Amino acid sequence: MDRPTSLPWHSAAVIGNSGFVGRRLQERLDSLGVNVRGFSRSTGYDVIRDELPLAGVEHVFHVAGQVFVPNAWSDPASFYQVNAYGTVRVLEQCRRAGVPVTYVSAYVYGAPASLPIAESAPARANNPYAFSKLAGEEACRFFMTYYGLQVSILRLFNVYGPGQQESFLIPTIARQVLDPAVREIVVADLGPRRDFVHIDDVVDALLSVSGGGAAGTFNVGSGESWSVEDVIATCLRESGTSKAFRDRGERRSNEIMDVVADITAIKAACGWMPRVSFTNGIRSVLESVRS
Repeated sequence: MDRPTSLPWHSAAVIGNSGFVGRRLQERLDSLGVNVRGFSRSTGYDVIRDELPLAGVEHVFHVAGQVFVPNAWSDPASFYQVNAYGTVRVLEQCRRAGVPVTYVSAYVYGAPASLPIAESAPARANNPYAFSKLAGEEACRFFMTYYGLQVSILRLFNVYGPGQQESFLIPTIARQVLDPAVREIVVADLGPRRDFVHIDDVVDALLSVSGGGAAGTFNVGSGESWSVEDVIATCLRESGTSKAFRDRGERRSNEIMDVVADITAIKAACGWMPRVSFTNGIRSVLESVRS
């Protein structure tokens, strides 16, 4: 599938346009000539208090939210307020304005019974972040069913790429690999495997689903998984660096050891499939960290 080069509408709002996904999404929309209105905390917008000026807006991307699972454990109420109640407020304003919505959700399946994981698998949120995003999904389905609002839900697996916060796994490892002062790379646990999907592919998915008018719930992943050890090995190989590495033997509570997305549904709905290989994606992160 080629990257979308045109869209059936000319104006859009991106709620959460200063975040990792929202920023790249707005950049792509700008490049396609879409008139974009961006809203984020950095520009003074509060999703749980403020009203959206939606006159003339033809599509809303709701990307705003509190992220990062470790923080969610220490403040679950705040995550729920922003990610669930904030989503209800966005949906209600879009309902009144008659504007379709694309909602960016997350991995909500907990420990899977089998791999790959299809959208039909039971949702078993196993951390406060996933719980809050799943509540946002339920609000979307309610507004679809009882108000007729057009909503697409994209369940993003482990997104990575240039510009991601350093607290996330791949930029943390890339920084250790490239820092000459770091003699040994240390992580909590080498074993867990994740379905890593590059930010460019995620933006393609958002535009493919929204531009094609597809409604429903769709996984967005690569359809493969890599361990933490694989990430380190790939970073070392692609940087031409040799360092020792180890883990601290710290297994997180409720850890899921392997995750692979079934992406059949989104392929069938709009033809999307990932384009960025894991190796090329890691290269893009290393280049970003170097610069």
